[in-house]
Amino acid sequence: MRIPPALRSYTRGQDEVVLEASDLNAMLRALESSFPGIRDRVVDEAGTRRPYVNVFVNEELVMTPLGEVALMPGDVVHILPSVAGG
Repeated sequence: MRIPPALRSYTRGQDEVVLEASDLNAMLRALESSFPGIRDRVVDEAGTRRPYVNVFVNEELVMTPLGEVALMPGDVVHILPSVAGG
């Protein structure tokens, strides 16, 4: 899993984390187990992806609920919070 600069404070500066998970929800639970607080930046209390966060699996944007996206060994997940400014 690739960690964007905006979330690296949770991963102690790591830009990549290796996790084993069967789907994106399980991946987020594993990520939260290792790095408390990071899951809340990606999903809300109901486990729904926050509107300002994009999730990619192998460079494909995930548009379906995260629990419906199966992961295979070797898949690369990117979490990209949207950047706003003016």
